[in-house]
Amino acid sequence: MYEITVRLPTKKIDRMITHLNQNGYYQTFYEVPLDVVTDANGYAFVEKRSETTELNIYINNYFEAKERRTLLELLAIDDSSLVVKEVNEWNYQQTFNDIFLENGWVITTPERRNHYHKEKRIVLDSQGNFGTGYHETTKDCLYFILKHDFKGVSVADIGAGSGVLSVAAALKGAKSIDTYDIQPVEREILYQCELNRVKRVNVFQSDLIKSKNRINKDYDMIFLNIGTQENIDILKAQRLLDGKDTTFILSGMLEWNYHRVETLFKAAGFYLKEKKQSNEWVTCVFKAK
Repeated sequence: MYEITVRLPTKKIDRMITHLNQNGYYQTFYEVPLDVVTDANGYAFVEKRSETTELNIYINNYFEAKERRTLLELLAIDDSSLVVKEVNEWNYQQTFNDIFLENGWVITTPERRNHYHKEKRIVLDSQGNFGTGYHETTKDCLYFILKHDFKGVSVADIGAGSGVLSVAAALKGAKSIDTYDIQPVEREILYQCELNRVKRVNVFQSDLIKSKNRINKDYDMIFLNIGTQENIDILKAQRLLDGKDTTFILSGMLEWNYHRVETLFKAAGFYLKEKKQSNEWVTCVFKAK
């Protein structure tokens, strides 16, 4: 495999990628230059459209004279702006490292699953959705999930992403799991269930804030790992705090705004049972009094 790199103005990248796709170049990658700012809800990202960034184009066979000429014409650049290198395809694909969790568990890939005892491993083949285990919020949710016995427990995983939290609950014996996400994640979540040899979970695609679709059942445990404002909006829109027998694991919150969620739970008759903070990220377990 060959990686062809060119630096282009960020504002032109999307148009250039469309142009490349139309001419048979389908594998591309770039990182948008961002400024990270903070607001009342946490972090926000502002795209820096006036800057340049590297566009990487990947092809299996590279015919130097022909390819360079074609790309120079498509991208309207001079020859010195184009850099070509051969990359090992296996290393290119192998981007996921094993993640060792605090309580002795490990998140690993299908290829390395036999390196670890099956009683303490989660097998994950990330398809790009949030929830690989690298982020502090996912790790800390897993910390609370994996130290509990879920036998006989019904679970809702809201903002499920890759489904890693649902898989963990299934491995700990949950009797039923419903996942909810605004994105079409069913294929990935069912695939992760298959990798871990747990029973299939129920997957629902829905915007639980704006949609009129209501969660019309009660759960023993609800996971909600999105963001402070999103967590609050879903709790209110779905009236989830009406379920006084439900325990909540909430994350995606920051040290300067998680108090808003705590206040909401206290007003509804819940108390903060446990809290864990990793860097600025806060994860809480709320239980009814």
